[in-house]
Amino acid sequence: MATVSKEIPRLPVASDRLSRSPTRHLSHLPGPQGHWFLGNSRDFLPNPGRYIRETRQRYGNCFTVGVLRNRRQVVLAGPAANRLVLLDPEGNFSSRWGWEVVHAYFPGMVLLRDFADHRQHRRMMTPLFKPAALRRYLARMDPIVRDAMAAWPEAVDAYAVLKRLTLDIALRVVAGFEPGPANEAVYRDLATVLDNVLARPGVRRWRGLRARDRLRRALRVELAYRRSSAGEDLFTHLAVQTDESGRRLSDGDVLDHMLGILFAAHDTTASALTTMCVRLAEDPAWQARLRDECRGLREDCGETLEYAFLDRLPLTDAFFRETLRQYSPLQMVPRRSVREFRFEGQRIPANAPILLFPQVTHFDPEFFPDPERFDPLRFAEAPPPEPFAFIPFGRGSHMCLGMHFAAMEVKAVLYRLLLNRELRLAEPGGWTLDYVPLVRPARRIRLHLRRV
Repeated sequence: MATVSKEIPRLPVASDRLSRSPTRHLSHLPGPQGHWFLGNSRDFLPNPGRYIRETRQRYGNCFTVGVLRNRRQVVLAGPAANRLVLLDPEGNFSSRWGWEVVHAYFPGMVLLRDFADHRQHRRMMTPLFKPAALRRYLARMDPIVRDAMAAWPEAVDAYAVLKRLTLDIALRVVAGFEPGPANEAVYRDLATVLDNVLARPGVRRWRGLRARDRLRRALRVELAYRRSSAGEDLFTHLAVQTDESGRRLSDGDVLDHMLGILFAAHDTTASALTTMCVRLAEDPAWQARLRDECRGLREDCGETLEYAFLDRLPLTDAFFRETLRQYSPLQMVPRRSVREFRFEGQRIPANAPILLFPQVTHFDPEFFPDPERFDPLRFAEAPPPEPFAFIPFGRGSHMCLGMHFAAMEVKAVLYRLLLNRELRLAEPGGWTLDYVPLVRPARRIRLHLRRV
């Protein structure tokens, strides 16, 4: 009788048949004519969401824009487009080929898997983000946050300190690496990978790939130990996780998923925390409201922050969501069509590069009245009337696995920060953002953190 394989095999899926190069037969679709080499990137890159919203007013919900060498990308806009692509009832939109830009770094991560193969791996990973697991992670995370903030001076570079804090959390809570001389190389290599993962071919990309190789080797050495250990970090739980048939992930799959989780658990959270802190520093009234909410929670739960108490921070949660609405860390959601399809009367061929832009609907006054106004109460009072109008974490089968981890981390950081520090901008009104590849400060933002 045949024995069951101990490792989960990769399932063949429809997107395996796609050519690596997307189709260029898109000239029948409307859209702004681009420069022969730069495409529309000069208009597009400063603030993609704003440009796409303006272009939508001219061309409707289906049009193309040009990137480097004016290669056309199909933009689908509006909640109906978000629903079609993210819910994907026909299995027609490949995330794997949409995110081809990060293939070289972690080709097997869950984001880069499609259809049945994706569902198989997602089932394996979902228990790692359930409430029981999140409680364990928060118990490890909260002391890290307290210790880091105790060492912060009263004037800091906001993005730098928050990026380092989220890096520490990712490596210690997610990967189980403790700080110290033995693991400093792991810290440096992860930071190098994250800084260069979206770089075009050249020195920066070469540097990132070298760091990726060193990081994979370090994780592989650890994996042999984690397979038989009982640690509380996510890496260890992923290493020993099995499916209903008793099969486990291969070493390569575990390493790919870990690198992908470290990427997702670090940069996007640092982006959201930075914009939240800057907004709070600009608005003393909202800062006071959230501080009062945090003080009320401390009176109930004492000095230890527990996962069950986080629901008692509704205003903090609303502030987080409004920040994601206006400053989605990822400005684009890419896909590739497996088969030809139609949308609002337009024919989109197979193997077409598809782009969704969360901020198209995030700034739609039909769903968010007066969208340019920063107003957290719009989330405190009621959820959006159309679920596919608010998609900072995506929707459907590829919805971000770590969304609850990210919300927990943001609340844990703000809770400790607001209880202990008062935030003020060193240069009020002087901050600007870059939006590609991630939302982050265009230049250093200095915060004054006066001790409360």
